[in-house]
Amino acid sequence: MWPIVTLLTLYTATSGNLGLEQAGRANRSVLDAIVFYADPPSEVAQFPRDFREDLERYRQRLRAYRPRPRPPQLGSEMTMVYAAREGYERKLVAASTRSGVEQLAQEYVDTLQPCYEWEGFHGCPEREAIFAERYLIDHPDTAFAGFLRVLAAHRWLCAAEAYEYARQPGSAAHTRHEYQRALAIAVKVESPLMRVAADELQSSGRCYQSDPFLRKVAGVTSRSSRDR
Repeated sequence: MWPIVTLLTLYTATSGNLGLEQAGRANRSVLDAIVFYADPPSEVAQFPRDFREDLERYRQRLRAYRPRPRPPQLGSEMTMVYAAREGYERKLVAASTRSGVEQLAQEYVDTLQPCYEWEGFHGCPEREAIFAERYLIDHPDTAFAGFLRVLAAHRWLCAAEAYEYARQPGSAAHTRHEYQRALAIAVKVESPLMRVAADELQSSGRCYQSDPFLRKVAGVTSRSSRDR
């Protein structure tokens, strides 16, 4: 089993605290802000004006979103569930091409009911990818289209890596094919912000910038070496 991966903390594998581990890796500052919960990049002078304007709109809507009141006296697990759902809603609203979509974002998340932990398995990211693409078919003019195209491609890739780790080559090949198909669409979306995110996904070719399983194995190996 992969180590448990909590959606609210996935960004830590892609934050600026990895030091030398980041050397030589593709930049994912935009991608990880879109598909996980990293902060949007602040150093964007190198990007064209239309991207910077799109990013600023994304930031403003991200800050402005106010989630629905939570039920009282939630336990720790349900607090994480609600936090994950609210984060999903906030991203949909922020990435929208028009205002006034808060209820649509909430309805999307209420129907999807996203996992707050993936636990290293294929099920959660694969379900997100399938749901996003079905939503796009049912709502071809949705204001969430650009975001959902990038999200679907990324989640297909996460599912493929999970299948590969589980040594299920047939399912791994299928989901990786779905990733390639979805990515070919994502890199052509209208939003400059989402196109950059898709380009970073294509360059990275990974679900996370840092593989949590390999990091765990390395830590175990080091401890075992010291113990001998």
